[in-house]
Amino acid sequence: GKYFSAVYFWGVPLLRSSAFHNSELERERERERERERESIPIQLNCRFHRSRATMIRFILLQNRQGKTRLAKYYVPLEDSEKHKVEYEVHRLIVNRDPKFTNFVEFRTHKVIYRRYAGLFFSMCVDITDNELAYLECIHLFVEIL
Repeated sequence: GKYFSAVYFWGVPLLRSSAFHNSELERERERERERERESIPIQLNCRFHRSRATMIRFILLQNRQGKTRLAKYYVPLEDSEKHKVEYEVHRLIVNRDPKFTNFVEFRTHKVIYRRYAGLFFSMCVDITDNELAYLECIHLFVEIL
């Protein structure tokens, strides 16, 4: 026979048969299993994505003469290597025509830069990252300063 269970909705009892209730539970369990199956590749992709260390390598603020006004490195580098990187980045971006894009390949990464008055704001990121997102990030950084 069918059994009935009382379900309360906003204080109002609703009657449902156990067959309906069991089928509803079974559908909910199946949906939960499906969500778990769908989430597994996403989690693996995220782990793989993190293992590639997608991130900002460094942020530099340099004037037109090449003097570094602010530098923040998110990867460990020796002081001599930092100076070398700063010099190379400045040499890459200072002589570029303003009509060119604000993205330059640098070693195995990409430098995204923007000039505001006499300062160059530049970020070194992975080659696969979205350039436009980092340009917006630089603009936000300038607005905050």
